[in-house]
Formats: sequence, structure tokens, C-alpha cells
Amino acid sequence: MIKFFRKIRQRLLTENKFSKYFLYAIGEIVLVVIGILIALSINNWNQNSTRNKLELEALKNLKEDFDFNLSELRRIDSVNTRNIKSCLIILNHTGKRFKEDFILEKYLNEAAASPDYVAKNGFLNDLVSSGNLGLIKNNALRNLLSSWPTILDELTLRELASEKSDFALIDFIMKNGSWLNVDEVIGFNNSLNIKLPQSGFDIDNKQMLKLPEFENRIENQIMFFNIVKDRYKDCMDLNMEIIQLLESEIKAKNNESTTPFMLHFYKPLTLRFQLSREINMMKFFRLLKHNFAKQNQRSAKPLVEIAACGKNKSSIHD
Repeated sequence: MIKFFRKIRQRLLTENKFSKYFLYAIGEIVLVVIGILIALSINNWNQNSTRNKLELEALKNLKEDFDFNLSELRRIDSVNTRNIKSCLIILNHTGKRFKEDFILEKYLNEAAASPDYVAKNGFLNDLVSSGNLGLIKNNALRNLLSSWPTILDELTLRELASEKSDFALIDFIMKNGSWLNVDEVIGFNNSLNIKLPQSGFDIDNKQMLKLPEFENRIENQIMFFNIVKDRYKDCMDLNMEIIQLLESEIKAKNNESTTPFMLHFYKPLTLRFQLSREINMMKFFRLLKHNFAKQNQRSAKPLVEIAACGKNKSSIHD
């Protein structure tokens, strides 16, 4: 192929067809540039394709984790809401609202049982610790993922405070009531099929409803449950926002993976040609003229030798 182009160039030079050689030279340069651009585009496409596959895998793993997190948050929030309702029912039977037929034991266990939320963050933690969070190209999504551990820390602090209030209420019931009576009413669930006996003391848990301290402790539980509930809402809002962006990014990446290669190539190639128009054309033509002059000098020597040879032959014949 190179010899073919060289013969064309030599023929144009020997025939002194400068304009045709000029166009040919430009065409040759354009072909070389296009070849380089195609090679660069193929290399960039391969690199981007590999990176996109890694990013898509990361997005899918994150979505799986955050789908679980949202489901677990909703479950825990419903337990917390149930606990609040149980406390409200108890408060509606304290002091002057006391009723003999009210079964306090049905609600005591839930009044002193703050739920604990455990998020599934294995893959996100791996991305952060390995420094690969940058695989996620979407800045908004990356920022939301970075804020997720912070909001979980805030939730944990509220849950710990609520659990501390649980322990205080449990301690109060241990001193003024009977947990055996509670277990007898609600049933004691265990894997060993242990049957608990009735309390050995004549204790009526309903008598706690007449104590102001018990009423205050139940009201205190509602406050802590409600604070935690607000944190659950914040976590769910952030979680849903993250899932929405993850779904959008996964859809976009799947569409990119099905896009024909030439469409990936066309855009950068077009951009490079647009940039090449900004090159100083005067310098380009001067360089081309200089190269042409060199080629002309190289071809002039064989032409002179051929002419001299012709003269020698004619003199011999004479």
C-alpha cells in the first residue's frame, strides 16, 4: 500500500502537476489523521466499556443493598409506630382513667421494646474503603451515598437514647410489677419450649397505672419513640432518593451497552475535526510547501541523470 502511494507521488512530481500533488498530499494527511483518530477512539471506547461494566455492576449491587435497607426501614418504622400506639393506650388508662377490666400486660412489652435498625452497607463500605467510590460518575448520587453513613450515625444515637429509656422502664416494672404476669398473658416465645410458672407473688400490674412515675415513664417512651421515628423518615427519604438515582443510572448504562460502536466513535471523531478547524491554516500550508520542495529536490536529481544519459546515447549514434 505504501509503495502504491509512493508511485503516485513520484508520477505527479515527474509530471510537475503541483495542484494534483497538493490535493494528493492533503488526502494522504487526512487518511493518516483519520487512522489515528479511529485508533484512539477504539482505545477510548474499550477503556470506557470496561469502566462502564464495573460501574454498572457496582450500581446493581448498591441497588440490591438499598432495596433491602428501605424494606427493613419500613418494617422497623411500623414496629416503632405500634409501640407508640401501645404507650398511648396505656396513658389513656392512668390515674383517673383507671379501669379494672383493662389488661395492662398486653401493652407493657411493646412499651419497653425499642427496635434496632441494622443497615446492609457491605458493598458501599467496600467502595469507600478501597477508594473506588469514584466509579460512580453521577455526582449527585455519589454525594448522597457519602451522606448515608452520617445519617445512620444520627439514627444510632437516637436509638441508643431510646434503649436507655427502655431499661429505665424495665427496671421500674421489675420493682413495682411482675414480668411473669406479662409473659403469662402475651405468651412466652422460646425455642426450648420452656413453660414459665405463674408469679409467686400476689402482684397486680394494673396498680402501676395509679402511680404518677409510671405515667411519666410511659410518656417519656412516646417522646423517644417519636424522635427515632423522625430519624427513620429521614433515612427512608434519603434511601428512596438514592434508589431513584440508582435506577436511572442503571437504565442509562444498559442503554449505553446496547449502542453500536460506530455511534461511540462518531461523536469524538466529529469533535476532533471541529477542533482541527481552529488550527492555524497558514502554518499548515507553509509546512506542506516545505515538504513539497524537499520532495521536488529529491526527484530532480534522477531526472537530470536521465537527461544526461539521453544526450550521451545520441552522441554515440552520431
